[in-house]
Amino acid sequence: MHPLLFDLGEIRLPLVGPVHLALPTYGVLVATALLVGWFWVVRRARARGLDADRVSSVVFWAVLAGLVGGKLGLVAVELPHFVARPEELLSADFLRAAGVVWTAILGGLVGMVVSARRLGIAVADVVDLAAVPLPVAQAIGRLGCLAAGCCYGGVCSLPWAVTYHSPLAHARTGVPLGVPLHPAPLYEALGSLALVLPLALFVDRRRAFPGEVGLAYLAGYSVLRFAVEFARGDAIRGLWLGGRLSTSQIVSAAVLLVVVPLWVAGRRRAGATADP
Repeated sequence: MHPLLFDLGEIRLPLVGPVHLALPTYGVLVATALLVGWFWVVRRARARGLDADRVSSVVFWAVLAGLVGGKLGLVAVELPHFVARPEELLSADFLRAAGVVWTAILGGLVGMVVSARRLGIAVADVVDLAAVPLPVAQAIGRLGCLAAGCCYGGVCSLPWAVTYHSPLAHARTGVPLGVPLHPAPLYEALGSLALVLPLALFVDRRRAFPGEVGLAYLAGYSVLRFAVEFARGDAIRGLWLGGRLSTSQIVSAAVLLVVVPLWVAGRRRAGATADP
């Protein structure tokens, strides 16, 4: 894979000194994902007659809280490492990293709830607006993971296995070189895209109660993430029960246990309200 879109090497700038000019593929794709998701949410808000400016402000705070949440998750998963080397919290690699996806999603949700309430927007409506664009943004971001070598898969003998040869990718993520691996980020990207049509065509158009689209997304992503984790090969994500489950699988199961009863209860309330 290609962790850098282009690399101009090291140049010397006046008053600055030597500077390595390179554009990381991961950063470009994550930025693209954020912009695509942001603009799509605002467009959906306009289509529904909501205040696009206030919705855009909510998205801004949700993105900011999501980035913070992702980095906090990264620290939590690698706590012994950062306790031993706290200076790495200020390193370029840490600042470039998006962090743990689940804590980024949950952090973004907290930011969305707090900012929506402050701006006088119904929280459930904003969550539903974001639930359809979010998996598309995640798919774009996961392509960045595939290029960078992070979140890599386990050893694979299938025809679609990917093999990394970049020393830079190995140095940054620890991905094995010269070994065919499951393209785990690609699995998640394709699975995320597969969530979009059901969410957009069925759940969103036939929404029985505010917040249903958001709950459907969380349920779908929980199942997807739990399954994809079995193809992962990086131990850095945190393994439990003798390596049987990862941190993300435990979080996925916990989210599913909360979301499904809420979804069922919402459907029942909507049915009771509609029943004459």
